[in-house]
Amino acid sequence: MSNNVKPFNSGQIFKPLARTGIFLAREVAEAAKNDPALAMRLAAGALVPPILDGVSPDVTLVTANTIVPVVRGALLAMNTMRCIETFKNPDSKGYEKGADVIRVVSDMAGMVGGLAMLFTPQYAALGAKLMGTAYSVDIVSHAFRGLTHGAQRIKLWQNELNEKPDDHPPGPGDGPGSTPPTPPNRINPAKPLAQLEQPRQLKLFQN
Repeated sequence: MSNNVKPFNSGQIFKPLARTGIFLAREVAEAAKNDPALAMRLAAGALVPPILDGVSPDVTLVTANTIVPVVRGALLAMNTMRCIETFKNPDSKGYEKGADVIRVVSDMAGMVGGLAMLFTPQYAALGAKLMGTAYSVDIVSHAFRGLTHGAQRIKLWQNELNEKPDDHPPGPGDGPGSTPPTPPNRINPAKPLAQLEQPRQLKLFQN
């Protein structure tokens, strides 16, 4: 049985984990940048249960009714900013501009519908229809943005995998006009052995 035990290298475990964490954080940030409305909606939905934990049922019910138009107003602001950026981008296609305009209109309709259901009971049925239409547009919008974003990220990952790094970093003699590296000292085999050892012999016999 061999006694050669390889030493434990923590970098073999923590470096891949760190790279994976950085990769996931980058992708989450890119996904949120691609669809900020969905990111805000998911974040708000995740915060509702812990914030309302222990709150009286009356307040919880009122919050549940008011949070819909409030979130819709935030979605309207984010999608409006996204729409402005799309129209400013010269590379944006016509269908992208049209989709962003539809999102803004649906957010406005959903916010009006939520407010109508909350403050005007006589228009509650109309408000419900407006909100239902807005939610339908949201589902299609998030799916469209997610699919297009996923296709772009996959293409980017493929390009990163196809990029081959250099075999070795440039040394002192690799660049044009650079000084070549100094060759190591080599012993001339044709030189007599006595001449090679003569300085050492003299030093040994000195007082």
